[in-house]
Amino acid sequence: STPKSYSAQAQLFVSVPPAAIDIGLLATGGNFTQQRVKTYANVINGPDTLNPVIQALELDMTWSELAKKVKGSAPLDTALINLTVSDNDPLMAAALANAIGKQFEKTAALLELQDESGSSPVKVTLAKYAVVPKSPSSPKPLLNLLLGLILGFGFGVGIGIIRQIFDDTVKNEDQLDDLGLLGAVGFDPDAEEKPLISQINPFSTRAEAYRQLRTNVEFLRADNPPQVISIASPLPGEGKTTTVLNLGIAFAQSGYKVLCMECDLRRPSSSEFIKYDEDQPGVTEILSGKSPIKSQKSLNSLVKFDESTGIHFLTSGKQAPNPSELLDSPTFEKLIKMLRKDFDYVLIDSPPLLPVTDGGLIAQQSDGVLLIVKAGSTKLDQFRGGHDLLTKVGASVLGVVLNMIPLNRNGEAYGYRYGYSYGYQRKYGVYGAGDYGVELSKGEEDRPYAPRVKV
Repeated sequence: STPKSYSAQAQLFVSVPPAAIDIGLLATGGNFTQQRVKTYANVINGPDTLNPVIQALELDMTWSELAKKVKGSAPLDTALINLTVSDNDPLMAAALANAIGKQFEKTAALLELQDESGSSPVKVTLAKYAVVPKSPSSPKPLLNLLLGLILGFGFGVGIGIIRQIFDDTVKNEDQLDDLGLLGAVGFDPDAEEKPLISQINPFSTRAEAYRQLRTNVEFLRADNPPQVISIASPLPGEGKTTTVLNLGIAFAQSGYKVLCMECDLRRPSSSEFIKYDEDQPGVTEILSGKSPIKSQKSLNSLVKFDESTGIHFLTSGKQAPNPSELLDSPTFEKLIKMLRKDFDYVLIDSPPLLPVTDGGLIAQQSDGVLLIVKAGSTKLDQFRGGHDLLTKVGASVLGVVLNMIPLNRNGEAYGYRYGYSYGYQRKYGVYGAGDYGVELSKGEEDRPYAPRVKV
């Protein structure tokens, strides 16, 4: 977008007339001329030269404005002056160069001391006239583009290095200490509107990630698999509730009878994902004795089945003023024992570990804890603080779920390493192939595992 500028160049020759040279100075005459050349190159854009040019060409500018367009240089070991004039008009650039060159012949004569006859000991001659330039001297798009790419790349790399140095968040399994990575869930822009995998295509990347997590949990301890699993995170907003519900859906899709229990008695959020009566008695009423569980039948009356997801659900009930005391009671231990008898898996949505102690109390009654970490957001100190808290209460940490991994437009992670490959969608071509009644003919060689039926 820079305006085009044209440069015209004229060349002046500086000489010393023979009559002005003393016989004794013949050996140094050349040095004298070269010294004059350097001096003239610096003063060629002075007012004594430019003001007459402005008047002759009737220019609407001051000599200082014109001086910005004029540049003089002296090639090494020569008696030449290169005069360069730049202007947006190529014709004007050439005209100015020639006019300034002719005028400087007079200016140089006035600058030198004249002898008795009025002659100057130095003579400046316009040896090479400027011609109209055919192409602009600036801007140079190719050079500017190359410089822009180099500077942009260097700037980007520098910012990346600085971010890497000062970034203290969890990004990959190498930062999980001794804990194993059981699952990796990529960021899905559709998750805000459709957070549950029962609402999306079963062959989507996010659905496959939770199925992979389910499989890892199933075979975590083949001889004694965990039945009651607490899902916790260091801080709020890291995806505990959605992990509980989606993992429960994945278990239910495999034929297991699974219960998802809301035990965040301070700030329950499951109602944002599953519809149920807010007055429905739940964990708070059971632990406080308002809805006692005298038998398995009385407990089953409080458990609701959600047909859309295939999971059983036990709400938190009304908010309690003393949640820690309720969770640290024999009644909660009794509740867990009764649930073990009726369900294959019990998934507990716990409060965040660092702000309150409730998560540690729940972990003590569980067979193990899944620690949820939000990739690129949860800080290492927060992750280690949550892990240390679980260790101190004697809880068994089954592993870590890396949640909301940033993906690029190809569905691959930006520098995030994980156990489950997010190249699944591209490699196996499960591009939303949910219509089982349509033949996938176009590009099906790239989608060998997409469901298809013959028509």
